[in-house]
Amino acid sequence: MALSQNALQKKRTKKSMKRNDKRTTGARLGALLSFSRDWAAASRAPVVDVLAPCNLFELGIGHVWFSRRLPDGRYAMAGFLVDTFCLGVKNALYKIMETREYQGALERIFSATQEGHEQQHPAYARKLVEGAVAYARDLGFDPHFDYRIAKAIFGDVDAAACPVKFAFGQDDKPFYVSGPHDSPSMQRRIVTQLEKRCGTDGFDYMISETSEGLD
Repeated sequence: MALSQNALQKKRTKKSMKRNDKRTTGARLGALLSFSRDWAAASRAPVVDVLAPCNLFELGIGHVWFSRRLPDGRYAMAGFLVDTFCLGVKNALYKIMETREYQGALERIFSATQEGHEQQHPAYARKLVEGAVAYARDLGFDPHFDYRIAKAIFGDVDAAACPVKFAFGQDDKPFYVSGPHDSPSMQRRIVTQLEKRCGTDGFDYMISETSEGLD
């Protein structure tokens, strides 16, 4: 049975779309494999910058940054939003960037005057981040999903080489401070978990005035 001109055109279009989908999927997989190789190599590259807020344990939250330089001159960088009072690593990111983008990232980091970043030893950063994760996990909270990839930046850095002893929580208790992106349901879930793990009097919490509260 002969196909009409419209039917033929639809058939050709469908085949073309399938070919394009295959090319797009192939390109994405190729890019993913390339990034995976680069990120694996980053764990062995020379360390460049290790930055942590000087007042992290006063504020209870801040960003820890860790970067390495790849053989081709690009920079691999990971960032961890660390909640030392309760939740551990609330956010994590990782990226490979060219020199210009990396310099711009550093400028933005140092312009965050509230945190006041300063250079630290690689072992300090690893011990701090992993200690916060362990503290939060003991309370029943897992780190951000991307932490599992971002943490590869630490490579073979030995956290035990850091002599600093970190004290998580506040006044020997977990202290949950709601963040701007914590929904009321998330706040309730966190407080409920803390009640189960620590008891009613075993923790403190503070809900920001801009949130909808726990009611």
